[in-house]
Amino acid sequence: HHHHHHHATHHHHHAVPKANPALFPLPKKPLTTVISEPLIKSVEHLPRNHLGSKLYSPQLDIPSSQSQMLHAKFGYMSYATPIPKFDDKSNCTFTIRVPRYFLTREQREQICTARNVWGTEVYTDDSDPLAAAIHDGWIRGEWDEEDEKVLVDVELQGSQEPEMPEILGSRPTSGPVVPPLEMDLHITILILPALEQYGSTVQHGIKSRSWPSNHDGMSFKIHQLQWVDEGNSRGEERGAEARRKRL
Repeated sequence: HHHHHHHATHHHHHAVPKANPALFPLPKKPLTTVISEPLIKSVEHLPRNHLGSKLYSPQLDIPSSQSQMLHAKFGYMSYATPIPKFDDKSNCTFTIRVPRYFLTREQREQICTARNVWGTEVYTDDSDPLAAAIHDGWIRGEWDEEDEKVLVDVELQGSQEPEMPEILGSRPTSGPVVPPLEMDLHITILILPALEQYGSTVQHGIKSRSWPSNHDGMSFKIHQLQWVDEGNSRGEERGAEARRKRL
């Protein structure tokens, strides 16, 4: 077991970080506006073009033995295929079309487990846009029932509202929303320049990752959510059946 293998030689290294875990406390509520507002202002003079859309399509990975335990529950990991490279397209928007399948409890739990998201409020362009929408407080995450600690914090806010607005133009003030059944989701992001570094925070039950420097792409911020009924994403035969019924 590799921990013991290194034990004798690197013993002093192990002790140092563990000695005082409270040394670098992360702020409970990150000062998110400090991050994004100057960044948005710095590019607002640029033309805002809409760059089209792409289907949200995670790639499935069979987990390596190292992460086997963590993901035994799911048996696979998914990584959202990154958005296209939009160099020099700051202040433009792009839409990711998310079929309702990925909005189920199980899928959202898997996204919260995978944590394929780098940054806080402003994320690297290879972050999973759905994970970003959960971390940024637009969509409610989902956790293992045993994860009581997270739930206590989250359950107080984020109830499903009876009248769900079709378009969310800003982060919902009443807390993250539970995706309505039988709806697909369009996540529109705002393309922003790369940050010098992307900070990790725990927000809304999901811990984002940090990226210290030299990110060679762009950033994005969640700009708008729209609930839609994309009939075609539910499979051909249901569409054909519906057409027959109409005739």
